[in-house]
Amino acid sequence: MSVQTPSTLQKLALQALLRDEALAMSSLVEVPFLLFPALFKEAFAGRVKKLIKAMVATWTFPCLPVGALMKSPNLETLQAVLDGIDMRLTRESHPRCLMIPLESLSITHYQISQSDLDSFSCCQSLFQLKHLEMKGVVLQVLDVRPLRGFLEKVVKTLETLNLQGCRMKDSQLNVLLPSLIQCSQLTKINFYSNDFFMPILKNLLQHTAIWSKMNVEQYPAPLECYDECAQVSVERFAQLCQDLMDTLRAIRQPKSLSFATRECHKCGECCVYGKRARLCFCWR
Repeated sequence: MSVQTPSTLQKLALQALLRDEALAMSSLVEVPFLLFPALFKEAFAGRVKKLIKAMVATWTFPCLPVGALMKSPNLETLQAVLDGIDMRLTRESHPRCLMIPLESLSITHYQISQSDLDSFSCCQSLFQLKHLEMKGVVLQVLDVRPLRGFLEKVVKTLETLNLQGCRMKDSQLNVLLPSLIQCSQLTKINFYSNDFFMPILKNLLQHTAIWSKMNVEQYPAPLECYDECAQVSVERFAQLCQDLMDTLRAIRQPKSLSFATRECHKCGECCVYGKRARLCFCWR
């Protein structure tokens, strides 16, 4: 059997787990069938000796592909494999049912593919995630249904969600909406630098009564704030953002709420509407 190369997102999740060897060791009783070879490959590449030993001792496949992974011989890594084999031969096998949960995943300014995104909804190690950051990960042309499927699985655990700069459109937010509004543990959300019109933003805010733990909310200013030359109309910006604030306050009382325009192409600053309006340098 060959070790299959995991998707990029799964690879990042595995590497995050391996950075905390103590967590990996304490969690390692049994690994899901599809995850075990990928985790072993990453542990081998990183020479995580204790984890290698434990994984060999619980290996369930008919072939252990150590030779294929040994690009450069390393005595300590090989010894860890032999120690694991010795453990396996000298103890009884045990039933195997393990999840290895991650609490945080950060992927920023990365050119994500559809297959990467598809892996979200089937990567079991993410199903107890508390913090997800995808800042600068452009989703504009992708099918975000896998992300919706993932959100459905973390509605009871997810605390922070950063989708700033994902350049999503109304149709994509509409896909995420049913699962997003069920995330009852959210304390911080960031949707800056996405392209939403007024109706979808208002619809989102009207369905967030369950977000009682929310502390910080950051949304893009609606596209109606811009004129035909893509310049901010200050009057419309203030009027529409205040309308959105009033919409939310009719549902619940936000603690920290703000709306921001895109970066100004002249000064590089944004106009932000929160407790008060803060305009970019071009308007000061």
